[in-house]
Amino acid sequence: MSVSSQDKVPVQTPAAIWKGIAVAIALAVVIVAAAKAFGDAAARAFDLWSGIHEARAFTAGEPEALLTGRVAASLFAFQAVTVGSLFLLNVRRRRVAGVPFLNFGMPPGGFKTLVLSILALVALAMVFASCVFVFNPDALKHDLQPFAEMMNSRTWWLILIAAGIGAPLAEECLFRGLLFDAVRPSPLGFAGTAFTTAITWAFLHANYSPYGVAAITLIGLYLAWLRERTGTLLTPVVCHGAYNSLIILLMAFSAGGSLG
Repeated sequence: MSVSSQDKVPVQTPAAIWKGIAVAIALAVVIVAAAKAFGDAAARAFDLWSGIHEARAFTAGEPEALLTGRVAASLFAFQAVTVGSLFLLNVRRRRVAGVPFLNFGMPPGGFKTLVLSILALVALAMVFASCVFVFNPDALKHDLQPFAEMMNSRTWWLILIAAGIGAPLAEECLFRGLLFDAVRPSPLGFAGTAFTTAITWAFLHANYSPYGVAAITLIGLYLAWLRERTGTLLTPVVCHGAYNSLIILLMAFSAGGSLG
């Protein structure tokens, strides 16, 4: 793994750094708000297309499949707007400053680094989940229940795409890309940057239990460390995607899942 990804970032004045942070936060808020609006619009469009709320006879499993498709449509729209907006900002950043905030180069060590990073994340999550299960097993059920219900539908694979590809790209580009790049040169340093991006990322999962939010924060700290050590967003994106995909597949192939 390489040294800090900040080595090639030009030196900035304190005023410029804090201005950059304010701008990045404002952009993040605007992007998330716009993405949510498009996600809601996609859900409404899906309702009209599918007739999901019409008083009609549904075939066996159709309501569950449509509800899962509705969630997926909303997620796809949210993720597409987020990723598209950030890539456009990245192009402008490269043109103006010459240094992009989105870097998807292969990490030092290549494929081996990616595999080891994924294994470490899975191990970290398993240890934390085991501790939570001992003290409050209902918390795990609460956090996984919405996904588990969708795994019973025949359109479960749409959630796999949204969680395994769309979510890692959108969330990592926003938190370990735009925000990490803006905060990292500040006096907060790496520790403050990792904590800030992890906490703000956890806010997107505020519907989780306190244990779930804590898990998201812990994973966010780890992903920030990967971003720092490898100097590329590819590592946290791949780890995030592999972790989400593993959870979805485990639920889908479980006894209660659609493939069980």
